Amino acid sequence: MLGTHFIELPVAMPPMLPEMVGASNTQYFALYYQGSKATWSNGRAMATFSYYAVYAPLIEHIALAIYLEPYNLGSDDELPEHAILCDCVRNKMYVGAYKEIDYFLLQQHPHEPSQLTAQEFEEAVKAVESMTLEQMQRLGMFEMFGNTNPQARQQTVELVHWLDQQVTEELIQQYIELAKRGNYTAMMALETLKRRMAEARKQQQELEKN
Repeated sequence: MLGTHFIELPVAMPPMLPEMVGASNTQYFALYYQGSKATWSNGRAMATFSYYAVYAPLIEHIALAIYLEPYNLGSDDELPEHAILCDCVRNKMYVGAYKEIDYFLLQQHPHEPSQLTAQEFEEAVKAVESMTLEQMQRLGMFEMFGNTNPQARQQTVELVHWLDQQVTEELIQQYIELAKRGNYTAMMALETLKRRMAEARKQQQELEKN
């Protein structure tokens, strides 16, 4: 049962999100930012994933940005006070207090030992040894050096395209009204949308020329 204080976000969980962050074989996982890295955890395991290819396109997208504005998901200067909870079965996303979500995630594994067993350690080593360089790039493990993996870029395009489909005229109007009142998140979201529209027009003009 979900925590009573978790707020359901009005956008469904993007279906490609678990694969993009590297979370699998779990119903629930959380997303947040800590230690200068976008991070996911499921109460049993945690790992970092690509900030530029997944995290930023998700939380900064106009479909979600304004709903996440009141929450502190963490930054380079602050630990997360809140987190996004993803439900892979119901394809829903929630936001809530980091500590409450962390405790909730622990309940997914009530009968599992808290310490890493020898077998789990061996499996972890094998997992790292079996991971190819391409897989590491896709997860953003070498992002500080620049992620040039074509598949990762294509997945980002698909994520943004999916989020685009969740945007309504009413939502855009809400952003416009908030921007007029000086809301920084709304202004930045509209500026990003404006830039994307300009790029799309430029690409269309180039296609028409050819």
